[in-house]
Amino acid sequence: MSFTVPYSGVSNRLGEAEIAAVVDALRSDTLAMGPRGAQFERRFADRIGAKHVQATSSCTTALFLAAQLLGLGPGDEVITTPQTFWVTTWPLQARGCDIRFADIDPNSLTLDPATIEPLITERTRSIWVVHHGGQATDMDPIMAIADRYGLSVVEDCAHVPGGTYRGRALGTIGDLGCFSFHSLKNMTTGEGGALVTGNDRYAEMARALGTIHTWGDTVPRREERIGPYAQPAYYRDAHVRSSYTVDYRDGRYLVGNNYRMSELSAALGIAQLGRLDELNDRRREIAARLDDGLRDVPGIGLQVEQPYAHHIYHLYTLFYDPAVIGAPKDDFLRHLQEVEGIEIVLRYFPIHLLPEFRAAGHSYGECPVAERTYFEHQVQLPIYPHLTEAQIDHMIGAVRRGVAALSSERSPR
Repeated sequence: MSFTVPYSGVSNRLGEAEIAAVVDALRSDTLAMGPRGAQFERRFADRIGAKHVQATSSCTTALFLAAQLLGLGPGDEVITTPQTFWVTTWPLQARGCDIRFADIDPNSLTLDPATIEPLITERTRSIWVVHHGGQATDMDPIMAIADRYGLSVVEDCAHVPGGTYRGRALGTIGDLGCFSFHSLKNMTTGEGGALVTGNDRYAEMARALGTIHTWGDTVPRREERIGPYAQPAYYRDAHVRSSYTVDYRDGRYLVGNNYRMSELSAALGIAQLGRLDELNDRRREIAARLDDGLRDVPGIGLQVEQPYAHHIYHLYTLFYDPAVIGAPKDDFLRHLQEVEGIEIVLRYFPIHLLPEFRAAGHSYGECPVAERTYFEHQVQLPIYPHLTEAQIDHMIGAVRRGVAALSSERSPR
């Protein structure tokens, strides 16, 4: 069907600056491993105050790299949230980790710190937080728990480029931060991501393991020769790497992968970084408009911007109360989509209830707040900077009309 307010496949409309940047990259001598990737890394690092940034091909690859840097493996337990895109957990599943799900705060939809500590055992190694929908997780108590038990912390920052926690840029608080610049995100490189860290060793490892190299402790070779052949002085072959000069200690090493960002993506990212505040401010403006129009609707609750967070509204969430309105949430969603023409995409189904996690022993009832919030209350309306004023007004009216229609069906005649 044709929607009055569609779910947009692009986070923001690209302009002449982005087009010019990509065209300039197309005219350059290389589309891979050129100067733009490094330039994007420097600019993103400056923007968020990070010590080290490594551009990647996606947030997914950044998360895979994070799990490898931390040395997570079979039998290690990692605590995370059920309110996320399932890819947050894929690197952990791929490495044989046991995942434990803490529950969420029912309004912010981020990890509730009070539900983390009861899950910690002698096998717990890490906490992976997700800053959901553009708003920060409450990091101070989580970092305190991590410090107390000697755990690492990874921030999934897919929704929060430009978001902050108590004035600090998200992604710079934990040991590692992983960003997404997918087409749907607040700033985009089409596909793309970044790994952020303040740890020098992690940064050095990541640079090797994310760019088709190996990593391990090395010892100097006693003789810098391969059989009878010394390293030639008259040419250099980059594929030789350090073959003549070092061996891996005890023959042990890690194998890397190709997680690099392309020059085209980096060029687009540099242009988008220059617009990030503008784009986030527009989202905040739209969210404020929606809040003002829906604040007095019986049975509709608004998401609260937490005092510690600068919410950048990757998602706009409201909360439907079936007990007040007298109809299940599905009836409300059907009205919004089929009657009002608002395309609804909900994020996220509690991932501990996906088949792969049920196969691993997880079940309904494990995270009651996340389950109840998703199945009964949670609704996301489309939000992106190119929403028109008419579309915003239509969504406000649609919610009000939907609630009125469903409430009147319950009213005695």
